[in-house]
Amino acid sequence: MTSERIATHAQSGRNVALLKASLAASVCFFASPAVHAQEVVAEPADTATTEEVTTSGGVEDIVVTAQKRSESLQKVPIAISALGTEALETRGFDSLSSLTKLAPSIQLSNFGPLAYVTLRGIGNENSTAGGDPGVAFHFDGIYIGRPVGTLFSAFDTERVEILRGPQGTLYGRNATGGSVNYITKKPSSDFEGNVDVTVGNYDMWRLRGALNIPVADGLSTRFVAFREKRDGFTHNSVAGGTEANDADNYGFRGHILIEPTANFSALLSGTFIHSGGVGSQPELRTPYPGSTTGQNLAGPPIPGTNNYLVNGVPLVNDLRPFHEGKDIAEFQRNELLLFSANLEWDLGPVTAKSITGYVKPTFRTRQDADFSPKNLGSLNLSERAKQLSQEVQLLSNASATAPFTWILGAYYFHEKGSRESSYRGSRYDVIANANNRPYGFVFGGNITSESYAAFGQATVRPTDNLSLTGGLRYTHDEKRGNNYGFQFAPPAYDGPVAGSWQRVTYRIAADYQFTPDILAYASYSTGYKSGGVNQAINSLVTNAVYDPEYVKAIEVGLKSQLFDRRLQVNTSLYRNKYDNLQFQIFGPFGPQAFNAEGATVQGIELEIQAAPTDWLHLDASGAYTDATFDAQVVQGVQLGGNRVQRTPEWTVNLGASADFSLGSLGDGRLRADYSYTSSIFYTAFNRDTAFPTPAGSDLAPRYNNVDLRLFYYSPDKRWTGEIFATNIFNTAQVGNLFRGIGFTDVPGGGGPEVVSYKPPRMYGVRVAFAF
Repeated sequence: MTSERIATHAQSGRNVALLKASLAASVCFFASPAVHAQEVVAEPADTATTEEVTTSGGVEDIVVTAQKRSESLQKVPIAISALGTEALETRGFDSLSSLTKLAPSIQLSNFGPLAYVTLRGIGNENSTAGGDPGVAFHFDGIYIGRPVGTLFSAFDTERVEILRGPQGTLYGRNATGGSVNYITKKPSSDFEGNVDVTVGNYDMWRLRGALNIPVADGLSTRFVAFREKRDGFTHNSVAGGTEANDADNYGFRGHILIEPTANFSALLSGTFIHSGGVGSQPELRTPYPGSTTGQNLAGPPIPGTNNYLVNGVPLVNDLRPFHEGKDIAEFQRNELLLFSANLEWDLGPVTAKSITGYVKPTFRTRQDADFSPKNLGSLNLSERAKQLSQEVQLLSNASATAPFTWILGAYYFHEKGSRESSYRGSRYDVIANANNRPYGFVFGGNITSESYAAFGQATVRPTDNLSLTGGLRYTHDEKRGNNYGFQFAPPAYDGPVAGSWQRVTYRIAADYQFTPDILAYASYSTGYKSGGVNQAINSLVTNAVYDPEYVKAIEVGLKSQLFDRRLQVNTSLYRNKYDNLQFQIFGPFGPQAFNAEGATVQGIELEIQAAPTDWLHLDASGAYTDATFDAQVVQGVQLGGNRVQRTPEWTVNLGASADFSLGSLGDGRLRADYSYTSSIFYTAFNRDTAFPTPAGSDLAPRYNNVDLRLFYYSPDKRWTGEIFATNIFNTAQVGNLFRGIGFTDVPGGGGPEVVSYKPPRMYGVRVAFAF
C-alpha cells in the first residue's frame, strides 16, 4: 500500500505539471496570432449561457448557447430550462438542491457529502470513486466528475441551465440523463459591487459580497466571497452530541478577463469552496429488526421508539423526523478547488476556443454507523480526486439562422482519485486486520481514469423554416487502479482492476418554424455512460468491473409564444430505452454498482410562463415520468416492472410574482412557490411495506412544499430587502433513504431504514446593497 501512496503523490505532481503545460500551450497557440483578428469576441466562455432579454411587457426572452452558439431558447430544438439572475434571486436560489423546485424532471438531494442528481429518471446513483454520474455537471464550462464536487453553496450566480435528455454529441461524457450547467457572473467594464446579509432561524447568518474592478482597457476583474453558519436542525438526544444538518461554509472566487485585442479574450478563473461543521448526516426512520446474536429486540417494535438490546440493555432512539440519538462526534470537511482558462479567438470565418480545467474535489466525514447512543460502530469516509480536462472547439461564425452552421471539437479528461472507508467501535475493534490499522473493517482503492473524444455537429437549412441537424461523437474511456479490503475475517483483498470501453454516439434532429413564435422539433439520439470498477472488500465480490450504460432516445417537442408573448408554452414528449443501466446496491460489501439488463423511461414535460399584466408573472412546470425496469433478476429479485429508483412519477411546480408600488418609498414584490413530488423508491427492489415494521421499506411518501417571499426595492434600486419562509407547513420531506447496511447483525445483511430529510421550515430576513 505504501508504494501506491508514493505513486499517487508522484502522479499528482505530474498532473500539476501537465496542467501548467496545457495552459501555457493554449495561451501560446491562441494568443500569438491574435493581433491579426478583426471582430469582437462576445462570449469568452463555452458553456450553455443565457441572457435575459427585456421585452416590453410579456415573457422575457432568453438567449442560450446550448449548441455552442447564441440562439433564442425558443429556437433551440432541445428540452431546456434556463433561469437567469433575477429569476433565481426571486425564487431564493442559494444551492443546487433548489433546482428540484425550479424545473421539471429533475431531482437533487444529498446523502452525507455526496450529491445525487437525477434527470428523467437517470442520474449519479453510483457514489463510488470508480463510477461516473449519468447527469453531466459543468461549472463554468468545466466538467466535474465527482458527486462531492457538485455539492456547494451557490453565490454570484449568472444563470443555471438544465438540458434534459441525452446530450452525447456536444456535452458528451456521461450525459445519458442530461446536463446541468452552472454559470457564474463574469467581469464587466463597470466598477460595481454588492453585499448582502441574511439572518434566520437556527441562528443562521450569511454574508456575501462581490466586487467588479475594471483595471485598464482590455483588463477587468471580479472577486466574490461568502461566509455562512447555521445550527443543525436535527436534534440529538445524547447530551453533548453533535447536531446534524448545520452549515459552516465559506468560499472565494476570482475572475480575470483579458482582452488585448478586439477579437481575442482570455478568462482566467479560480474558485475555492469549503463546507464544514457536522453537515448532512442520516438518521433512523425505523427501529432495528430482530437478531439472534445478542443484539435483539426485547419485543415487538413500537412506533417512535427503538428498543434494540445491546448486551441486554435496551437501546432507545427517537425515530421522529429531525430527531436522533448518536454518541459519535460526526463531522464533514468538503472542499472544491477549481482553476480554469477559457480562451477565444475570432478568426473571421471561424472562431477557435480552448477550455482548460483543473478540479480538486475532496471530502472527509465521520458518521455514527449504528445511529444510536451505543458505540457499536463509526464510519470514517474520505475521498480525494484531481481532474484535468482540455477541450478545443472550432465553430463556424455564421449566424444561427444561416443556411449552414457547424462545430468541430476534441476533448481530453484525466482523473486520479482514491477513496477509503473504515469502521471502528465495539463491534469492530476486536477484529484483526492484515494492515495493522486501528480499524476492524477497511476497504478502498485508487483509481485512474482517462477519456478522450472527438465530436462534430452541423445544421443545414434547406428552407427558411426547416432545419436539419446531425452530430457525431467518438469516446474512448480507460480506468485502472487497485482495490484493497480487510473485512471481518479472511480473505483480505488487494488487487488490480482495469477496464476500457469505446463508443460512437450520434444525434439527428429536424425542426420546423411554423411561425416566428412557434417551433416544432423531433430528434433521435444515442448516449453512452462509461463502465466502471467497484471497490471490493474481499475477493468474494465478483463484479469488480461493470459495463457501460447505453441509451437510445426519441423526443418530440413544441415551443410557442402566444398573445404578443404574454404566454409561453413549451412541451416535450420522449421515450428512452436503456441497455446495461447502471444502478447501486448498498449491502454487506458496501456500495456496489451493477448492470440491469435494461429499462424504459418515457414521459411528458410541460413548462408555462404567463404575464397577463405588467405587474403579474405566473409560471408552472410539470412532468409525468414512467420509468420501469425490463424483466430481469438481480440479487435473486425480479425487477421487471419495478420503478427506476429516485424517480417520482409526478412533479409539479407552480409560482406567482406580483409587483406593487410603494410610491416614493420604492417598489415591492410578493412571490409564492408551490411544489409537489409524488412517492419515490430509493432502491431498485421497490420494497413498499408500510414503515415502521421490521420488514422495512425503501419508499418515500409524496410531499408538498410551499415557499413565500416578500421583497422591497428602494427607488434607486440600490437597496433590496427580503423576508422569506420556506417549507412553511414544516413537512418532513425525504431527501434520501437506504437500508441493507452490512454492519447490522440481521440475517441477510439487512438493517433499519436510514434517511436524510430536506430542511424543515426556515425563515429569515435578507438585506442587500448594490453600488
